[in-house]
Amino acid sequence: MRLDDLARYLGGRVAGDPGVDVSRVTAPEDAGPGAVVVLTQTDFLPAVEARATAVILAEDGPTTKLPAIRVRNVRLALALALRALMPASPPVPGIHPTCVLASGVRMGTGVSLGPYVVVEQDVVLGDRVQIQAHCVIERGVRIGADSVLHPRVTVRHGCVLGDRVVLQSGAVIGSDGFGYAQDAGRYTAIPQVGTVVIGDDVEIGANTTIDRGSLGATRIGRGTKLDNYIHIAHNVEIGEDVAMAAACFVAGSVRIGDRVLMGGMVGIADHITVGNDAVVIADTGITRNVPPKAVVGGHPARPRLEYHRSMAVVFRLPELLRDLQDLQKRLARLEGR
Repeated sequence: MRLDDLARYLGGRVAGDPGVDVSRVTAPEDAGPGAVVVLTQTDFLPAVEARATAVILAEDGPTTKLPAIRVRNVRLALALALRALMPASPPVPGIHPTCVLASGVRMGTGVSLGPYVVVEQDVVLGDRVQIQAHCVIERGVRIGADSVLHPRVTVRHGCVLGDRVVLQSGAVIGSDGFGYAQDAGRYTAIPQVGTVVIGDDVEIGANTTIDRGSLGATRIGRGTKLDNYIHIAHNVEIGEDVAMAAACFVAGSVRIGDRVLMGGMVGIADHITVGNDAVVIADTGITRNVPPKAVVGGHPARPRLEYHRSMAVVFRLPELLRDLQDLQKRLARLEGR
């Protein structure tokens, strides 16, 4: 691709020769002829200039002797450049002979079903859906157009996936929620008869589990991104464009607003509400509602400045303990007199 064609696709402007050809995106250390390097950190620029064909830099980035594309959002440019120069190769549409298809399955055009896929009765698959090896799609599931299910995904009965949903390997959608009634020390399972509804453009990481509602639905809003090893319990509602890092655990009936950012290893107690645009620092335990636009951290969660002040005190505890012990000894001597 010519550099000026790539610049138009990225919404950037060319500085230098617009006619050079680039064929791939590489890391700075792997640069060579034909490579374009997207520099989120300009410290690498001197090394890249000796090897790459072109660079992509921020509009206010340093000058360079290489042909460059100047952009406003470097990380977005990286995503778009990879799509332009190194697009994924979709599987050839068709049904592998080892698939098991039940009666009443309806499929759009261009659907691809890989080896040993199981699709139960009354499933609806939209146009160009890709379901890769060893996936199980139970009865009554609806999957929207252009969705991709990577190997070993399970979608339990009655769940609904929107368009362009991506499920990474090992994800389980619609597992039974953790609901039991206790009587005389024994547990009786409460049937989990709800479902899971996932909006358009949602991505679910590897080995993430989303439980179905006990009654009603567990809902994941449009554009939300969930990392690996996340657990979403029954009847949770997550808004739009939420980003949640790995190993977060969300208890039942939690409400998470739109555009919430959540670091890894966050735990949220049941029936909590997290407001729109809130930010939750990694390794936080949330036991009470979080207001919109708040930034919280700690165990239990508290406002960011309060959390940082308390952590500063924690790091001084050994010194403060020594001072306290010294004061106790001095007090004992004075009382002895």
